Amino acid sequence: MTQTAPAQRVFRRQTTYLVTARAYETALALLADAAAAAGPIATVVGIAGGGKRPAEEIAARLGVPACHVAAQHNASDAQYTQATGKVTVTVPDDFPAALGGRILLVDDICGTGATFTAVAEALAERLAPDVRVDNVALCRNVGSPLCPAWWAWDVDDWVVFPWESRPDTALQPLPVPERIHTP
Repeated sequence: MTQTAPAQRVFRRQTTYLVTARAYETALALLADAAAAAGPIATVVGIAGGGKRPAEEIAARLGVPACHVAAQHNASDAQYTQATGKVTVTVPDDFPAALGGRILLVDDICGTGATFTAVAEALAERLAPDVRVDNVALCRNVGSPLCPAWWAWDVDDWVVFPWESRPDTALQPLPVPERIHTP
């Protein structure tokens, strides 16, 4: 049996990107608008840690409920940690027993796509047969073979989000997005 190596995120190691509060707010508005334009949304599911806050804010903008699952992909949050390909998903006890309609699955970054895939698999038995799941991310690493339905930035280095502590290094702010990416 041949085992393939997990996809690797691209880190140029030349800068650390910063998502400023203004860029974040603009990205959330653009992501919510793009998702809404594709049809009604029943629920927004945030992937905690990094997807919890954007999921709650997108859900509030759309006027729909939000819920969360936890996913652990890396052994640490240290800069330049590569993906292992192994994702542990924890669905909380208070998570809805069944989801229908159109679901937005939200995370802060799509590094390899493994987290989106693992969460979708973990939720599969709770999804109605006609459910549609769309992935939404603030950032997509250029090394990811998976493209979410919508994302704000393509990145090729480490990213610091507004809710994270800033490392003791120079930060390059990402531009305020003018449009959203889609495959």
